[in-house]
Amino acid sequence: MTSEITPRYPNAASDPRLISVELEHRALRQEITNLEWFDAPVDKSKRDKLKTLRLMMQAGKFYTPNF
Repeated sequence: MTSEITPRYPNAASDPRLISVELEHRALRQEITNLEWFDAPVDKSKRDKLKTLRLMMQAGKFYTPNF
């Protein structure tokens, strides 16, 4: 007797507990670009986060937990 476990969400894109790394990367890159355009200072933490997101995409991690 085997029973199938039905997932709570049909795919990772519809799971509210996960964040798309690509979308997060795009939004942060746009924010940094806008700050640079207006000659505003950009925090090192934002640049570090952008680098981390880029490395995650290169490693094949498309979603990250939302916490």
